[in-house]
Amino acid sequence: MIASDEQLDENSLISRLFRIVNALSEDRQLILLKQLLKNNITNHLFKLIIDMSDYQQHILLEELEKLPADEMPVRTVSLDENGVLMRGHTRKACLTSVDFSFQNSSFKGHILDISLVGVFIETGELLPVGEKIKVTFSLPNHPKPLALTCIVAWIGQNGIGVKFKKLTKNYEKIIKSFVEN
Repeated sequence: MIASDEQLDENSLISRLFRIVNALSEDRQLILLKQLLKNNITNHLFKLIIDMSDYQQHILLEELEKLPADEMPVRTVSLDENGVLMRGHTRKACLTSVDFSFQNSSFKGHILDISLVGVFIETGELLPVGEKIKVTFSLPNHPKPLALTCIVAWIGQNGIGVKFKKLTKNYEKIIKSFVEN
């Protein structure tokens, strides 16, 4: 019984931390990240780079070589093969269940971040880049699930990045409202 109570307390603690961190501005999140990493950012960057696919590492190298290190833009590097390399879309961290299907197979995962152009799905399923998939997920600001067609843009060790294919104006409005609030 004690172990069960400890597990519930730990889950509650993690849930509360997630909500608080998610509510912080991006600048405050970066400050917190720097503090948690104890200013040892380089090692963590190297770990992230090692987890990237060869293709993503190549794109990152090309992008980083274009500019001197002290003139790096304050935008996000996009590592997909078809998109603009410097991402101009705001992404919002979230933890949302998602169902997705590919070639008559259904899978489950979690969306860890979302923007107007796509989502990152944490999953063990590594689907082929360029393939069309169907995703269904709910957002707190909309009562009905969103059902979208997406394209797998990139594959990482922990999941897949997918781009929305032709958002309707209504879905665009729903996602934009969620991302900006």
